[in-house]
Amino acid sequence: MFGTTFYHGTTKKLIIAFGSVFNNIHVQRTESDGTLIKDIRVPLAYESQKKYLARLIKDAATNKQVPRMGFILNGIEADYSRAGNQMQTHRFNKTGTDKAHTILSPIPYNFTFTLDVYCDLMDDGLQIIEQIVPYFQPDFNVVIEEVPELDMKRDIPIELTGVTMTDEFEGTFGDHRIVNWQLDFLIRGWLYPPIHEQGIIKKVVTNYMVGSLDPADGEAPLEQVNMSVDPWGSDADDNWTVALEAGHPDDPNNTEDVDTMAPVKWPLD
Repeated sequence: MFGTTFYHGTTKKLIIAFGSVFNNIHVQRTESDGTLIKDIRVPLAYESQKKYLARLIKDAATNKQVPRMGFILNGIEADYSRAGNQMQTHRFNKTGTDKAHTILSPIPYNFTFTLDVYCDLMDDGLQIIEQIVPYFQPDFNVVIEEVPELDMKRDIPIELTGVTMTDEFEGTFGDHRIVNWQLDFLIRGWLYPPIHEQGIIKKVVTNYMVGSLDPADGEAPLEQVNMSVDPWGSDADDNWTVALEAGHPDDPNNTEDVDTMAPVKWPLD
């Protein structure tokens, strides 16, 4: 089991999908009469709150850059309440190969994320929050292609589980005011086991007989029926049919003993 190197990139896709939900948030600065002064697209980065605040304290003039948002994956936890039959096998074929591919059922995992909103004006923070919260009732669905080989897309719910706000001053009082909104999310996702490869069955040989298959015993089969893919080089996605042969070979274990085999019309009338 262990030692098989594989990577579907599912967690990375979830991180990208989560970030894409919040990458087009804007804040508008206006005059008292409503005249637009400035429209600011709020930058978004993958970073923790501690990392941003540490940079802010080190060099506020360069690193303040508010409003801005940062998000991070906090952790994952198995959710077996959503689990189905873990031994169920899903089969699929890759075009252009003569191999079949199988994969076991995915394991349900919950992914917890935190989105931090930083601003120095309370109104900026309120604008950002009001552009996010109404879409989560309580969740918002995104679509990702979890395993490209499966050609399967899945709706993944992102649930908003909590919103908190702090109004803090970093460094000397009055120097670096930061209004920090923290939004907590839960994503109910899936992680997939490795894909296994196996040969595709293209020919089936059936011996109808009484007695032994060993030619040394002097007992030949009463009938042998061969079913094979036609044409032989077909892939699963090609147009193919079944070629049927029947006969009485002297040695059923010898694939070259075909002198008594004859084609049979298929499908049978």
